[in-house]
Amino acid sequence: MTIRNYISDAKTCKNLKGEWNPKINRCNIHHVKKIINDARTVDDALDKLNKEIKGHGIEPVRGREWVSHYYQDINLLYVNKGDTYEPTVIYDTLKQTWCVGTSWGDLVEEDMKRFEI
Repeated sequence: MTIRNYISDAKTCKNLKGEWNPKINRCNIHHVKKIINDARTVDDALDKLNKEIKGHGIEPVRGREWVSHYYQDINLLYVNKGDTYEPTVIYDTLKQTWCVGTSWGDLVEEDMKRFEI
């Protein structure tokens, strides 16, 4: 399982329960990684992360590509932080990748052909 760290500033790092290292300007997201790795399922990990980072629930983003019988056309699942461009924790169901510290809006804009927008 791949976990990509997009966090580039101390404030975002703190909001996502990371530890900012000012010497290398990098966020250690070991706490988030532990939650993901210890969870039994993606849904379980997202529920725990939602509580941990004080989100507003888990939301889907549908795409043009069929993922699986379980996810159907849901291409992203993310912790809703109240704004399209607020850094959060996202699970890309198609790529089976976790994205920490980016927004779902940014991911959609990067690959607009994939999403129905």
